[in-house]
Amino acid sequence: MLSAVCHRHPNRGFTVLEAIITTVITGIIAAIGTPSLMAMLQGDEVKQGLHQIQLALQDAQKQAIRNSKKCTIIIEKKENDDHFSLDIKDSNDLGCLGGVDRELPESVEVVMNGNQLQGGVTFSFKGTTTEKGTFVVRPTTGKGEQRCLVISDGLGIMRTGIYDANAANNTLSGDQTINADHCKKVTEN
Repeated sequence: MLSAVCHRHPNRGFTVLEAIITTVITGIIAAIGTPSLMAMLQGDEVKQGLHQIQLALQDAQKQAIRNSKKCTIIIEKKENDDHFSLDIKDSNDLGCLGGVDRELPESVEVVMNGNQLQGGVTFSFKGTTTEKGTFVVRPTTGKGEQRCLVISDGLGIMRTGIYDANAANNTLSGDQTINADHCKKVTEN
């Protein structure tokens, strides 16, 4: 009798109770893990957006030096568009971005602060700039991690980091001043 209980017949399937328990456990694990997964994906898109901005600015700086001309990069959300894009100021000059159209992920937005950053960042033929300021890339929805890029005037040196929302009175609002001191260094990529 004990051998009949311990050994299942090879053709016997699961009982309804076993299937229900398995489904409930799977549902609980999915409910616990989904917010973490969504936050991780949202954080990856913010990192990707910041990386695209950094690469565009570095490319423009290199092209300005290489071609001995000014290059101006603007970051804007065009009318009737659902995402931010990186554009050149002079549409006749595609050399500043290497002729590549660059769009940021739809789930991120960019907040800028600085002397003239609203008009873009201009690099001289030497690769220097007179603009300084901070770009903050953040998720359009939720309170995810905010990443930042600080560009210095003069040499146009750039650094990236995590924007410390606590130092900036929690979350950035439309008119709140962005401070480069709140851009904390990141040790990981």
